[in-house]
Order: sequence, then structure tokens, then C-alpha cells
Amino acid sequence: MNAPESDRRLGLALAAVTLVALVLRAWGLAGQPVHADDLLAGATARNFVEFGWPGPTMWQHPRLRDLLVHWSTGALGANVWGLKVWSVLVGTLCVPATGYLVRIVGASRAASILAAAIVATDPLHVDFSRQAINDVYVSFFPVAAILALVAYGQRRRPWLMVVAGLFLGLGMASKWSAAFPVAAAAAWTIPAVVAAAGSRRARVAEIALAVAALVLLPAAVYLLTFWPWFGRGHDLVEFVRFQRAMGSTAVTTTGFAGTMVDGFQGYQIGAWRWFLQPVWWVDAIAPTQAGGGYVFLPGVGNPLTWLATLPAAAWASWRWIRTRDRAAGILLVLWLAAYLPFVLVPRPIWTNAAVIVVPFWAALVGLAAAHLGERSRVAVAASAVIAVGVALLLWVPVTGKRFGPSDALVRELVSPLALDPASHPTNTFYDVGAGP
Repeated sequence: MNAPESDRRLGLALAAVTLVALVLRAWGLAGQPVHADDLLAGATARNFVEFGWPGPTMWQHPRLRDLLVHWSTGALGANVWGLKVWSVLVGTLCVPATGYLVRIVGASRAASILAAAIVATDPLHVDFSRQAINDVYVSFFPVAAILALVAYGQRRRPWLMVVAGLFLGLGMASKWSAAFPVAAAAAWTIPAVVAAAGSRRARVAEIALAVAALVLLPAAVYLLTFWPWFGRGHDLVEFVRFQRAMGSTAVTTTGFAGTMVDGFQGYQIGAWRWFLQPVWWVDAIAPTQAGGGYVFLPGVGNPLTWLATLPAAAWASWRWIRTRDRAAGILLVLWLAAYLPFVLVPRPIWTNAAVIVVPFWAALVGLAAAHLGERSRVAVAASAVIAVGVALLLWVPVTGKRFGPSDALVRELVSPLALDPASHPTNTFYDVGAGP
């Protein structure tokens, strides 16, 4: 098969997977109960854009979400779609971006499609694509930035470097953690580009372009997202103090009172656990909002793919050391760059922070599965069918619906047994019947 035909087939396959991703993220969204984080995101967007006040929620995060949500609620109305359309959009776009990233670093078409399918169907990623808060933004913008950066390294089109810087700026204006994987990608891409430039003048031009696109442009984008705050009369000295306070809170916060109440013990854990036990997030909607008892919206990471990450990372390490497999080495570095900063933070972390890592571990698992499929296609196909089945079972409660088999599976996976062996497996938020 020639390259154009291969690219066409990849494009068609990723388009199909992206359509599935959109359906999973949009289906029933208008009828899904709105929870407190959604409402607070809308209120904060209005307060920040109109009054320059980053409250009442998540003042410690950058402000891109406020600008986007304010614009969309103005255009679509203060409703579910006005609040969540950006999350649905970027959560869906993360799927083809992940697939093309795997492909552009040299992996096979099968690896690209498998990685995209993992992101498309992962219930935790789907959950945050259906929320107004901005965690899913950080799973897309860094991947898009790296994709543009690697493409620049291959094609030397300056506009690709500018696109990379723009996506990096948008990522950092969502959460600072977007910078880590992009920095890792720049660390191998830029030196190679500069070394291949030839003359001294050409090398200086490449360095200047990199600084302008990957430092100055993201800084300008980041600053621009604070324009309502500067509009209140704050200056750059106060801005630096504000950023210092945000950073201090990000490193030390342990959340709000009640986070670890009975039934919610797995809600906030050390990042080192993310690939060793089931990970999950849940939003509890109070009876006053739900019109009855508590309604729970649990997003549980698909254990069949999340728990395959460490074996896939070990295989990628072996593959790179033994054969210098470029795709395995690059995807391993990107996953480590996205993941290790959370491991090194000396505090428990809410599982929402794990969303940034999803496309990078999905890339590793997709790559490993594709190589395994070259030896045992039937086994990989059967595993993929089972993984999709589990993902769909876990998707049902993400939408706010109750379904017996889904509820039973969620109970097992969110059981606090992993944290407290003396606990009973039915001591979950479903059984406690209250919010954190």
C-alpha cells in the first residue's frame, strides 16, 4: 500500500473513532443533571470576565476556561451546552490528535487507531468531556502542541512552530501542567532542528524562532487571558504575586473538608496509584438539584487499559534500549513527562489531574497492543472487544443513568478495599447516599 492510500485509510479510521467519541460525549448531555462544579464554573466565568474576580471556584487555576465559558454561554445561553460545549469539543478533538501523534512519531497505523480508540472510549476522559471545568482541556492542548512541533521538525514550516506555541499557550492558560510534555518534546525536537540547519546564521534563526514561538508567544497568550483582571487596575507586580499564590496552592492544597468521607476514600489518592488500582471521579448532585435522592455521576477509568500502562511502559523501555525503537522511546518520554510531576508532588491528588496523562498512556498501550497484534491478532482483537464492552458499561453511569450491570461494576471498582482492606466492598458512595 502506498503512502497516500495509507494516510487516507488512517484518516477515515480516525474520523470514525472521533465520531464515536463525539457521540459518547454528547449523548444525553442536555438531559444530564447539572452539578455544582458546572454551575460554579459558569458563575466564575461571569465574575471574572465582567468584574475581574476569579471566584467563587478554582481561583488557583489559570483563566482560559472563564473566557471560553463566558463566550459560549453568551452565544448559546446559560444552559448545559453553553457551559460544556468547549469540554465536549476539546475532549473529542483529543482523540484524532492522539492518533496522529502516535503516527507522526513513527508508529504503525494500527497503533494510532488503537490509541485513539482508547481515548475515545475511556469513561474517565468521557466524564470530564461532559463537565464545564477545564481538566479535559489539558488532555488536548499539549498533544496538539507536540503534534505541531514534531511536524515542524519534519517539514520546517514556520507556521507549524507558531501553531505549537499557540496551543502551548492555551494549554498553560488552562493548567500549568500542560508545559511538561511539551517541554519534553521541545528538548529532542529543537536541538535536532538547529543541528540540521547548516550555517551559523540558519542555526541562530532556528533558535530565535523557537524562543519566539515556544516562550514569547505562550507567555503573551497566557497574559492575555488575564485581561479582565488587569482591567481592574492590577499591575505586573501584583500579577507575579498572584501567580506565586496560585503555585503555592497547587503544590500544597489537599482539597476541601469532606473529600475523604465514608464512601469517597478513592476520590483523592497519590498519583503513584493511578496505574496500580482503579481510578475514579464522582460528582454528587444533591436532592435539591436532582429532585429526589442523590444522583451520582461516576467517571471510572477503564481498568483493562489503565492497568496495562505499566506493562506497556516496561515493554517500551525494553524496546527502546534493545532496538532503539524511536516511537517507543518518544512515547515513553512523553508519558513520563506528563505523569512524573504529579508523582513527585508530596500530597494526594484528585483524580481529575490524571486526565492530562490519558492520551500519553493510551499511546503507549496502543503501541504495545499493535506490536502484540502482529503475533496474535485474535488475542488483541478479543481483548479490544472486552475493553470496549467494559468501557460502555462504565459509560452508562457517566450520563447519570442507572443500569444494573453498570452499577455492580462501578461498586466493585470504586470499593475502598484498595485503600482499606478492612472495609466492605459495598461501602461506596452509592450506599452512603450522600455527597462529599
